[in-house]
Amino acid sequence: MKKLALIFLALIMVFSMAACGGNDSGSGSGTVISVEIDIDYPDASGIADVEDFVMEVPEGTNALEMLEMYCDENDIEMLMATGSPTEYVTSINGVAESADAGWVYEVNDEMTMEAADKCVLTEGMGITWEYMSWAEMGD
Repeated sequence: MKKLALIFLALIMVFSMAACGGNDSGSGSGTVISVEIDIDYPDASGIADVEDFVMEVPEGTNALEMLEMYCDENDIEMLMATGSPTEYVTSINGVAESADAGWVYEVNDEMTMEAADKCVLTEGMGITWEYMSWAEMGD
């Protein structure tokens, strides 16, 4: 049921959001696109990184929904903060944010300041979720 709700939400978003770095010229087509996800866990967690995992998602899916879909399909717990204007990831697979570090994402190996729920995916896009110290972000 949760997966159906996510797919329905993704289809609605096709009509209301622009893609990261471009426009969504094929919106409403019901097309499935291939995208890649990586998850880089901190070494201290002992959890193996996810590398080059290709997923097929409905056109119009955003980066946050993609992560949710991956976690649902692989029985991985993902937690989000919800009281702020934008939801953000606070924990993946038990690796939770702290005062010094947290989860950030990159699009095609480039850091973005756009909220993950606003980043609509396009064919071939690569999303990397990385647990990073806040001090590293300034470098």
